[in-house]
Amino acid sequence: MGKFLDIFLEQRMDSSDGEDLKTALENTIAEEKKCLEQFELQIKICRGKIAEIDERIARNGQTHTLMQMKRAFEEQEFIVNTAAQCQQCSFETKGLQKLLYFEKNESGKERIAVDAFVMMYEWCDDLLLLTAKKYQDIASKLLSSAELARTRIARKKLQDFYKQTKPELAEVRHNAGAHRDHDFLKQREVLEGICWSETIQRLHDFEVVTLELGISMDALMKAGLRRLDKVFNRK
Repeated sequence: MGKFLDIFLEQRMDSSDGEDLKTALENTIAEEKKCLEQFELQIKICRGKIAEIDERIARNGQTHTLMQMKRAFEEQEFIVNTAAQCQQCSFETKGLQKLLYFEKNESGKERIAVDAFVMMYEWCDDLLLLTAKKYQDIASKLLSSAELARTRIARKKLQDFYKQTKPELAEVRHNAGAHRDHDFLKQREVLEGICWSETIQRLHDFEVVTLELGISMDALMKAGLRRLDKVFNRK
């Protein structure tokens, strides 16, 4: 069935549907690149403000207000950096989707599929770490009950995806990807077991859960900005 789906999907990618998808992906990738640039700017602003506050503390000593301002910017930087990582994950996912959908060469498909497995493994690990205790503590302070619930549900969906797919992702990663175990027969067995169409579906499922996680971060970034506004208006 997998090979049949591979052939069907390849034929569809060669049609006008494929051209429309390619154009849509290219447009999305361009938009996401702009979003990454905005995240970079926001992080630099936070770090600049923290440096300014440190200079004021060095000159005049600590005050409760200055420490509140510094903590607010440090936490906002952490929030924005985490959201930026999620955006980078989305950007890389779209790039791999574009390559995987339209690759014709079998060895090329194999290599891109391996890269997709490694990427999903690494990003699941990274995003779950980034949204662990520190992130949850900040979210608990700043979000409403409903917003906090959405954040935790989104993280749980990524956690469930990782738990379900980790054995297969790890097998490809360890035998053909980032950490090769140098067992040639096992490597060939793993590579031959990778189905192009199933990899595309898994990458889509990964995109869905990471997108939901990224959307849930928007409320926390906005809450952080509101907190900064309150802190500065009290200074």
